[in-house]
Amino acid sequence: MSTEVEKPKKKNLFFMERIYPIFFMAAITVVFISVVSWFYLSTEDLVLLNETLFLKRAVLYAADIEAPDDGYALEELFQRRVRESEGSDPLYFRILDEQGNTQGLVLFTIGAGLWGEINAVLGFDPAGETMTGLEFTKQNETPGLGARITEAWFKEQFRGKKGPFVMVPEGTAAAANELDSITGATRTSQSVLGIINNAVRTAAATAKEVN
Repeated sequence: MSTEVEKPKKKNLFFMERIYPIFFMAAITVVFISVVSWFYLSTEDLVLLNETLFLKRAVLYAADIEAPDDGYALEELFQRRVRESEGSDPLYFRILDEQGNTQGLVLFTIGAGLWGEINAVLGFDPAGETMTGLEFTKQNETPGLGARITEAWFKEQFRGKKGPFVMVPEGTAAAANELDSITGATRTSQSVLGIINNAVRTAAATAKEVN
């Protein structure tokens, strides 16, 4: 008699110790996946909008045009002053003055950094010779070292200069084609130098096509 009573108990014990935890974890997993998926889908449009605004702000910065903080004002300014190329290689943006004349050119370029891709936009005058600015839209360099390429002092040194460039120790750039490298980030500095000089070589040719 006791054996018959023990069998249901053993089955219940087996279910509680083996089967129930599996169903419980599966249910929890489904709930969390559903929540994460809902959050991703509900914010996808906002993320894409922010990425688009970030690129547009970068293009204006490279063109030496002050971008407003307000997103709507930024969009209006971009639509009025920038014309994006279609299917071109490299991708470029034609910068217009308030009268609709070509004021400059911004090239989008990609190169290899120390830890991954570096994406940048470089601004030039209408002839594609003198730089008007530089902005990075993607980089995975070491914080405090290579990632300092995003600091204002590093980016601002390109305005009004003509390449091809050479890198010199930080704080010593004097000649028109010299750029301050980043102390302790030799590989990143050389990577950025290569990316920029490649863009410099194609800027004049691209400018001729635009004009």
